[in-house]
Order: sequence, then structure tokens, then C-alpha cells
Amino acid sequence: MKKIYIISIIIISIFIISVVITLNFTKSENENNKQEEITNTQISEIIEDECTEEYLQEKEITPVVSEPEKISINAQLILKKYFSQCDHTINEYTEIPEECVNMTKEELQEQYPDWEVIGFEPNKVTLYKEFDDTCGEHFKLKIEDGKINIYLINKDGTESLYEKTNISSEYLTETDLININEEGLEIYGKEELNKTIEDFE
Repeated sequence: MKKIYIISIIIISIFIISVVITLNFTKSENENNKQEEITNTQISEIIEDECTEEYLQEKEITPVVSEPEKISINAQLILKKYFSQCDHTINEYTEIPEECVNMTKEELQEQYPDWEVIGFEPNKVTLYKEFDDTCGEHFKLKIEDGKINIYLINKDGTESLYEKTNISSEYLTETDLININEEGLEIYGKEELNKTIEDFE
């Protein structure tokens, strides 16, 4: 009888241990499954994120290409001319030729291969060129027969009459007369020439 009691206790103990082990195993497996679900959900969220490289590749986003700048109809053309023999630069301002309207920088450069495009905006274009010459804007003022005459200094150093003025030397100040000595007063540039003549008038 005692043997049967001991065997019964052993069997019940084994059964209880088996149930506990089975419950622990099931619980552990459930936790693993839940962890996998969470991980899969995170991976799914990452893949669907619009900032990821995978999403961008899938969508094949086309980059926006900006249109090149073109010359407007009201653009100003500046011709910058450098003259190496006198080391002067002359800027000429003019309207853009009609055939250049709507040109890109590259097209304009092809149109003017002897010039360098150094400034390009829709409303202002600057071309540059060097010349082995003088600028042609070297003048000399001389007093002749009581009047001021303007001479143009040529590139060979000779002088040719450019303009006779009606400005009388008797109205000039002593300083002006000293400035215009026997050899004359040299002036560079038409703008400076006009300003000097206005001062004498």
C-alpha cells in the first residue's frame, strides 16, 4: 500500500512538472512570436517611409531641371574693349541686337566667337575683347588765335584737329591758362573732355 502511495506521488509530481514546463515553453514561444511581429511591423514601417533610399528608388523621382537663362528683349549690351597700346578700357552701351533675344549664354558665345561673354543676365550682357591698338579717346586742348581747339592724338603720336570751339581764352582763369600751356592740355576720354569744356564755358 505504501508503494502504491509513493508511485502515485511520483506520477503526480511528474505530471505537474510536465504541465509547468509546457506552460513555460508555450509562454516563451508566444513572446518570440510577438517580438517577431513587432520587428516585422517596424521593418514594414521603415520600408514605407518616404525618406528611405528604397522608397525613392521605387518611385523613380525625376529631378527638376531648371531652364537656362535667356536674354530678354529689353536687355542692355555692354561692349568692354581693352586697348593694350594705351592700357585703357572703353565701355560702349547699346541695346541688344534683335537676333540675340532669347539666346542662352552658350548661343551668344557662338554668335560672337571673337568676344568673351564675361557677364550674362537676362537684362544685361557684357562682352569683352582686347585690341592691339589705342582707344582713340586721347585728346589735347590748345589755345590758337585766342580760341580753344581740340585735337585728337593718333596712335602714331600725331595730332589731328577734332573740333574748333568758340571758347575765348580771355575768359579763362590763370589756373586754366597754366594748365593749357604751350604744349596743350592732354585729356583722356570723351566724358572727361566734355566736362573740361563745360568748365571752360
